[in-house]
Amino acid sequence: MRAMTACDPRDVWWVCEMSSAGPVYLLPTREWVRELAKYLRTLGAARVLEVAAGDGFLTRCLRATRPRYELIATDDASWAKPSARMSERDREEFHAVPVEGLRVGRNVEALSAKRAVKAYAPDVVLVSWGPPGPLVETMIRAKVKYVVEVGVEGDVCGDVSRTWRYQKEFLDGPLEARALCRLDARPKEPRATRVTLYYGRAHAEYGVDQ
Repeated sequence: MRAMTACDPRDVWWVCEMSSAGPVYLLPTREWVRELAKYLRTLGAARVLEVAAGDGFLTRCLRATRPRYELIATDDASWAKPSARMSERDREEFHAVPVEGLRVGRNVEALSAKRAVKAYAPDVVLVSWGPPGPLVETMIRAKVKYVVEVGVEGDVCGDVSRTWRYQKEFLDGPLEARALCRLDARPKEPRATRVTLYYGRAHAEYGVDQ
């Protein structure tokens, strides 16, 4: 928090997007990871699957809390090439600048989200800063009880225009209050992060608002 407060907003963007550590979307503090691990435990999950896990950092952080459930991380490696995650405008603006792709971590299995759900039959699917498109909706419609999405307000990631109609809960409280992401260049302002619990197709409360 102190480090981000001292930064110029452009510094935060550069570190998250253009540095060798990038791309970085979620900035999980120890306190936030503990809150997430605690919440996942309240769902009674025996197996938690993170899809689109990228370098697998979030899953590794969760494992360090020694949870009482199994954690699996998967990613289809579609963003390994930098151009895959950049808009046309980005590609034009930064054509001469070295930009990192999203490398799949050693603890991450190269597997698409659909195949991962079929292979592991998780109780909870975790999606953190999912790529633009229907990934979250696809997971909600899969045979799982819960989908926990860590994203932001608006259509920065995922596809809010489609997922808003599914039965869900907005997880206000510590999970949002302690969350930091690349859009929080000035932590004194309201947080940008939104954590949402969706009821998947295997849950009794699964449904679509008409």
